[in-house]
Formats: sequence, C-alpha cells, structure tokens
Amino acid sequence: MNENIAARRKIERDRCNEAAQRTRRPLRIGFINAATYWGAPIPKNCSLAPDLVHATVSNASMRSEIQGVSFHVFKGKEEYCKREYERFWVTSPAMTWAQMAKYCSVEELAALGSALMSRHRSRKVTTLDKLKRYLESSPRFVGRNTCLTALPYIVENTDSPPETTLYGTLNDSGLGSPIPNYRIDLGNSYVIVDMAYPDCKVAFEYQGAYHADTAQMRADMARINKLQMHGWVVILVTADDFRSPEARQHFIDMAKTMVNRQRHLVWSSRLWDFPAANGSQ
Repeated sequence: MNENIAARRKIERDRCNEAAQRTRRPLRIGFINAATYWGAPIPKNCSLAPDLVHATVSNASMRSEIQGVSFHVFKGKEEYCKREYERFWVTSPAMTWAQMAKYCSVEELAALGSALMSRHRSRKVTTLDKLKRYLESSPRFVGRNTCLTALPYIVENTDSPPETTLYGTLNDSGLGSPIPNYRIDLGNSYVIVDMAYPDCKVAFEYQGAYHADTAQMRADMARINKLQMHGWVVILVTADDFRSPEARQHFIDMAKTMVNRQRHLVWSSRLWDFPAANGSQ
C-alpha cells in the first residue's frame, strides 16, 4: 500500500514539474493534484478532470493560459510548500483538504481528511488540530460549511478511508462514539482493532481486499479466536455493508442489536454480582 502511494506521488510530482516548466510565473498546485501529492485518495464522484493539473489563484486576474492546466480561484488562507528540487508550489495538506470540500460529500471529505492523518508515520501529513486552525483562520471560502460538518467524523491515526465511513456510521447510530484503533491486551500480547466499544467488549474489524489473502485470512482468524477467548464479540465489516442506503441501515440495525445486547449482559452481570459484593463486606 505504501509503495503504491509513493508511486502515485512520484507520478504526480513529475506531472506538476512538467507543467511548471511551461510558465514563468510561480505555479501553485492544489485540489486533486495536491491530494495525490500528499498521498490521499481522490473521491470517486469528484467532478474535477483527472487529466488536468489544477492550480490555485486568489483572484481571477491571476489566471494564465497554460495547456493542460486549469486555474481555480480559492478564497481560503494561502498555505504553500515547496521542495528545492520541485519547480512548483503545492497547497498545504490543510488547504488541500479545504479546497476539496467544494467537490466532496461530507463523508468523502471526512475520509480524505482521515487519509491525510494516517496511523502510518510516512503517510501522516497533518493533524485534526491543524485542520481546525485552518478553518479558524479562513472564515470565508466555498465549502467551509462542508468542512465544519465533516470535522466530527474525521478519525486521526486510522489505516484506511473505509474506517472513517465505519466510524461515522457508528457515531450516528445512537450507540455513541466508538474508539478507533483500540488496543486490547491479551495476557502477554495485544491486538489493535479498527473500532471498539470497550464498555461492552464489542469490536469492529473492516475487511479490505487484502484480507482475502490466505495467509492474512489465517492471521485474522487467529486474532478473532484470541479476542473471543477474552470475552470480545467481533463484528466483521465489508464494503458491501455501505453500498446502498438499505445495506447501511441493515448494518446499523445489526450493530445496534449486538452492542445493546452486550451492554445488557454487562449490566445484568454487574447487577447480579452486586449483592454478593455487599454480602462479602
């Protein structure tokens, strides 16, 4: 996965360098090109042309006629980065995220934000606090309200954008906010699950395509067995659970049933133990 992201970033860097060579003015890259540069996935329904280099300017008079480059006016705070070996400037991760709000749904923008703050150190290029500070310093730009709506659904230190969808779905279900990347100690070892409700020992594990690998499947089963031995209920989640409103609602109903059942069992066991505890005093 990291190798694919690095390869896409190199391709994007080369493409932007080539575009910058065709102008004497500074070329400030933003939007989907900057998102790819920073290692984030592009939303499937984004309307920006993927075969163009998208540059940003603060007012329309700064646009230029450069083949293969599309200029967009953006009124948010300007934050750019540039490496010595690059011919172009690129919008900061926070500015990139804000620019994409015009072309994303709330869920897609939350997933993009989470991708920019991955658990993997090499892919983490910003933080939730930096996104919040950027919005505070940029009171007016198209898409700002979408950014504000998406903020509560962004999960820092996740492994993949689908986990953000899972977090948002559970958070909106009425069950409360799950804890992402929760560490569960298992005696002399531990596992980290994608999402968890520790109060009732229910864990959610997102099953991406790589989980179909035979070796990975065996490792997953071993992890699940260990968790079950320690009293945890593990719910496996796939992309099919979010492919339609009906599928999402079915998943929510199932999750609520499982979590509420476990919470009831925990509550009942504590109530049952209470007299014994009192009698022992």
